[in-house]
Amino acid sequence: QSINQSINQSINQSILFKMIGLPDSVQSAILAIYCDGKSIASFYAAVSSSRTLRGVIFDITRDALVGRYLNLSHTFYRTQDEIRDVLDIIREEIRKSRAMIDSHGTLMCYDDVTSISELAAKRVSDWCAIIEYFDKMRVQTGDKYGYFILWIGSLETQSGFGSLHKASLSSAYWSVTAMDYLHNELELNNHYIMHPVSYDSELLSGTESYFGKLYVEDENDKQVLARIEYSLSTDPNSSRFILVPSQMEYEPTIGFSRNIYYPSRQKSLAFLWNGQDNGDFEDALSKLAENIKRVLLRLK
Repeated sequence: QSINQSINQSINQSILFKMIGLPDSVQSAILAIYCDGKSIASFYAAVSSSRTLRGVIFDITRDALVGRYLNLSHTFYRTQDEIRDVLDIIREEIRKSRAMIDSHGTLMCYDDVTSISELAAKRVSDWCAIIEYFDKMRVQTGDKYGYFILWIGSLETQSGFGSLHKASLSSAYWSVTAMDYLHNELELNNHYIMHPVSYDSELLSGTESYFGKLYVEDENDKQVLARIEYSLSTDPNSSRFILVPSQMEYEPTIGFSRNIYYPSRQKSLAFLWNGQDNGDFEDALSKLAENIKRVLLRLK
């Protein structure tokens, strides 16, 4: 609560500083240093509604976001190449964005072409959500420390064990294509998880195929997870070793097994992946904010 109060106070102070004529660069620095992604988004939404501030608010927010992205990529994620590279790509996109006011006093945002003010607001919201996600991931504690939540959703089981209403898939390995791939394969294309008709145990067993873990926090979901875990074999050659998405009943590339690889106090299933990530980087990057917003919404 005290943290939220401090953030809100920072926003209020920044608005006050504008009223008394503090330089725009100082306002941007205050936002970049003291405010998280959600607070910067709230600041932009509140202040951009003021006609007297509309002309400079996009530039102030843009410069603040450039500072926050630089801090994230080169301080907290400097040793994680893909995260650093993705944050740097988005930071450069933000840096090149510009704002203007049309003859009616409406905020316009443009890169190569001009677009309506709603697009400017959406872009700021997207950029702030990405900051919020990576801030949340870096401060996780306990068994979640060092892991990134790549997907959250519900999973049905074919074998009558029940439904996992809110399952989280996390991994120590983050990639922009992994988030998009898992949303497609676990949510859009999948009807339920099931034992495969056939699978290559050499590709989907052993520590080399371990990619992360699937865990739940709701008590009812924990009971379902326990039933699923009890039904699984620890023998990679058994037909009951793994559960896979329904569209992968033949030759699956991902699946869930008992977590015999990196067990922890938190009950979980091991998420196995054969390492074939053929996702398109540019396409996945264009959907990153959407995928991240979905995770943030379901985290609540």
